[in-house]
Amino acid sequence: MLNPSVRFSPSNVATLKKALRGHYPYIKSSHLDEAIAASFGFKSYAAMRPVLYQLGASARLVVVVDRLLLVLRLEQLGYGGVAPESLRRLVWSVEFPDDQYDDDVGQMIRMRRRPTAANAD
Repeated sequence: MLNPSVRFSPSNVATLKKALRGHYPYIKSSHLDEAIAASFGFKSYAAMRPVLYQLGASARLVVVVDRLLLVLRLEQLGYGGVAPESLRRLVWSVEFPDDQYDDDVGQMIRMRRRPTAANAD
């Protein structure tokens, strides 16, 4: 099953953490930070944090939220029993504030994906 892609921005990371905190209130905040970092492919939150804040709001880096890496890290931190399928549904339902693409980039992508008319030269 596919994993959602999101823009790698502080507000999107905070939104994901808030959604996870709402659904799993028994997980410590710092452990969620570590699990979120793992889901993006980082070894730790300490490794992810400088990259996240160096990029700034204008960056267009898109990352995949890998729910299985998130579950694996939570299990390593002592939180067994987090079902990957319910986590997948939760992550897909999150409404991230920063879109993957800016208006200009989104318009270009839509134009490239638009099929060519049959009567075009």
